[in-house]
Amino acid sequence: MKRFLIYLIKIIGIVIVLMYTMDAIYSYTFENGIPRNKIQKILQLKNKHYDLAFLGSSRTENHIDCELIEQITGKSCINLGISGGTIGDMLILMTLAESKGITFNKVFLQVDYAYNHTGVSNNFRASLSPFINNSNVKKELNKSEEGGFYSYIPFYRYMKYDKVVGFREFLSVLLKRKPKTDLDVGFSPKIGKGLAISGKLPNKFNDKNEELNALFKLMDKNNSKLICFTAPYCKAVENRENLNVLKSRIPSLLYYVSIFDKHPEYFYNCGHLNIDGARQFTRILIEDIYPTKINK
Repeated sequence: MKRFLIYLIKIIGIVIVLMYTMDAIYSYTFENGIPRNKIQKILQLKNKHYDLAFLGSSRTENHIDCELIEQITGKSCINLGISGGTIGDMLILMTLAESKGITFNKVFLQVDYAYNHTGVSNNFRASLSPFINNSNVKKELNKSEEGGFYSYIPFYRYMKYDKVVGFREFLSVLLKRKPKTDLDVGFSPKIGKGLAISGKLPNKFNDKNEELNALFKLMDKNNSKLICFTAPYCKAVENRENLNVLKSRIPSLLYYVSIFDKHPEYFYNCGHLNIDGARQFTRILIEDIYPTKINK
């Protein structure tokens, strides 16, 4: 029995050492490797200034061509939209940007369906997890994980979020594989045409979004102007008319939901524009912000 217990203790000891070792290797690689997502991009920047930044979900990431904006206006621009991103995700991203000394003149936030979504998305939380040693990241993760207990278990987060920060992604960072999206501009266009519908818009929108209010306060504190906008939807999406209520929730809202009703060729699917639609939408948005910059 004694020999068995000694053997068991040795096995447990070896496993613990391996977990600490793998945790250290993974964490060092993610912290120091080339950035493969927008969270890593922000965490590796320092004291950087952008004239314009765009926040939101894939309806920002796929719709705003920052390279085109820079060509038209001469203003520096970065698209920080993240597929599946919530307003809560964007609040954390801007909090991290503040901690790194990253500043913006104007920040544009896509709100439409996201107005009803609160909290941190699973993919965003997973992408944050390798940086638990960053005090600002840990603070934000502790808000969304009960007690932040997993931060004290070596390598647990890499097993829990294997699909996002597991071995495959670790290997990609280790081998310096560049992401599909150019993170310097952040625009990820869709290629193709269609009006396929996936899901529907809410039957009712909340009276307020506290995370949006917090984001307004954060931007105001940092002398940045926060501007909310809606992106186009095709006419067929269910409950599209309900988005009108956001005009009263956000009086300064830039409303673009129906601008392409006569141009189905601009859609990749009912909720996303293709590359031609995205560039046309970008031009329309910039014309509203900088009317003298557009060449007619």
